[in-house]
Amino acid sequence: MFRRYFAGQAVSHLGDRMTPVALAFAVLRLTGSATDLGVVVAAGTVPLAVLLLVGGVWADRLDRRVVMLTTDAVRAVVQGLLAVLLLTGTARVWHLAVLAAAAGAAQAFFEPAATGMVPQVVSGARLTQANALVGLSQNAAMIVGPLVAGAIVATTSPGAAIAADAVTFVVSAAFLWRLGSVAAEPAARTTFVAELAGGLREVASRPWLAAMVGGFTVYHAVVLPAVLVLGPVTAERRYSGAATWAVVSASFGIGAVLSAVVALRVRPRRPIVWCALLLVGGSLQPVFVGVALPVAAIAVLIAVSGASVSVLFVIWDTTLARQVPRTALSRVSSFDYFGSTVGMPVGFALVGPASELWGVAPTMVGASLIGVSWAVMTAALPSVRSLRDAGPVASPAPTALA
Repeated sequence: MFRRYFAGQAVSHLGDRMTPVALAFAVLRLTGSATDLGVVVAAGTVPLAVLLLVGGVWADRLDRRVVMLTTDAVRAVVQGLLAVLLLTGTARVWHLAVLAAAAGAAQAFFEPAATGMVPQVVSGARLTQANALVGLSQNAAMIVGPLVAGAIVATTSPGAAIAADAVTFVVSAAFLWRLGSVAAEPAARTTFVAELAGGLREVASRPWLAAMVGGFTVYHAVVLPAVLVLGPVTAERRYSGAATWAVVSASFGIGAVLSAVVALRVRPRRPIVWCALLLVGGSLQPVFVGVALPVAAIAVLIAVSGASVSVLFVIWDTTLARQVPRTALSRVSSFDYFGSTVGMPVGFALVGPASELWGVAPTMVGASLIGVSWAVMTAALPSVRSLRDAGPVASPAPTALA
């Protein structure tokens, strides 16, 4: 069972990592504006942030496999339409923004369902390995996806890379379909508001969880917009455009993949302290890209950031699954994703104007300073330092890992 789930998600992850490169250079070729690129990316994150909590409730209510299937189908159609517009030369920035919003809305239901799905298809004793393997597929996609997208963009057009992403959603849906029904303990059904409030209580009763969600909020609202918007701009103005940015993006994935052995074996006694300190490594990405280093040096340093983020999220996902009741896991994860996305629209919308006001490099350095400072403060909180690893949770016995 896990094999099929893993295979489908691995293909989907590849497409996911092709799209940011393709979309960035689609906008830059249309207008050349960092502000326009920020607006398009923000358009995808607004519905994602708004609907995540709704998606978490429904993922705990419904068959998570069906939720994932439906959202894969929606995103296949959206990306297919975007590809047609780009390939026919009829795309405008507002088209890209509207379709990014539709894809973001579907993702808001997919992500909480996917988080809750992993413990359903693997035994509790194998949960860390399962999360590490899922993370490995995501990280491998970080290497291959940007390189493939960069090659496609350089030789054909961004639309061709977007079309490939549409196909990956179809493949993912096919593997989910072949899973068949997956047994799960349903959440107690009350009203929507009551179930949402129950998820909030689960978060509030765990101060370490709320603290890390705050850390992720800063990372995604400040650090990532600087990387994802100003990184391509820096590559276009200072280096070799899409080819350089593909190499830099892939280096993040290389570091993440090389850290997979550590992620499979690591079991820290204070997992959330580790998470906060590893977030420091991730928060240094903007300064690595923005200070006019040689491309080779940027690639090495970004690989270190990739390793940090990879191990961080394996520890985080495993800790959530061990510390949060299975029936509330999708709702709790939706608050986690909500924290990560709620500030992103503002960050993406403002990072372009900020770079025009203060300059690209100073804006990137400032983003890193904010992210690093917040992560260090999070690591020092008593609730974060006091949490110990709970060990494997009891679970049903689904098909074991390959």
